[in-house]
Amino acid sequence: MKYPVLLLVFSSMSLIAQFSAPVWRGSEGSTHAEWDVFTEPKFEPNSPDISTDDATIVCSTGSAFLTGTGNIYSFQAPTFFQLDDLVDGSVTNVYLQIESLGSSLEVDTVRLIYTPVGGETVSVPPRLAAVACAEPLTGEFGGVGVIYNIQWDLRSAPITGSYSILFNAASSSMSLDKVSLDTSAEYTEIPEPKPLSVEILNGEVVVTWACPGQLQMSTTLEEDGWTDVSEATGKRTIIMSISSAPTFFRLNAEGSPDPS
Repeated sequence: MKYPVLLLVFSSMSLIAQFSAPVWRGSEGSTHAEWDVFTEPKFEPNSPDISTDDATIVCSTGSAFLTGTGNIYSFQAPTFFQLDDLVDGSVTNVYLQIESLGSSLEVDTVRLIYTPVGGETVSVPPRLAAVACAEPLTGEFGGVGVIYNIQWDLRSAPITGSYSILFNAASSSMSLDKVSLDTSAEYTEIPEPKPLSVEILNGEVVVTWACPGQLQMSTTLEEDGWTDVSEATGKRTIIMSISSAPTFFRLNAEGSPDPS
């Protein structure tokens, strides 16, 4: 049996995605901290302003400054950050979400540093470090708005006190927009995100996307040939019947913020 070709076309004008709430948030033994508006550009700690906790974030880049929207930014050098936290009890699960605008985060260098009970201080790479959503920015400076999902599995050596997370920009001109931190005593794995995928399962078309926006479809790829998939509004997955004609999908968002 021959199926029509399914082409994914990404069309996005703004970063309107939101952080995901893990299923364990609010459960016994869990903590949550979130930063939306930063108040200290460098060398001083920023406390979370949403779902407050005792965690702090410090930028150690001398050229960093605050933007008008409360982001930390430097056009002269990559920015370096340290998140410090103190937990009660035993923690095996650390889930970090970072939203950046402009240039990207250097995900390969993200590390969690702590001292296990009876052991020596260790620097641990994450189990998961993936892009959950990426959307082109159309402001004066361009770049990409990205949400990163980063998770550590510490079941073999739980955290029982203080720890730090180090992360940094890959180059200058990264605007740190938001950060979310979740921990829990019990480990629950975060699945690797799929920005937009199309699969054929049991004779039906399953379309799934991570970034919010209006799913559109076309059979011609002409600019005036795109139509909204009305049943997809407010959802992140839909199931459709297979069409006899080739069908193309794209995710369209509205707005135009710049990396500030």
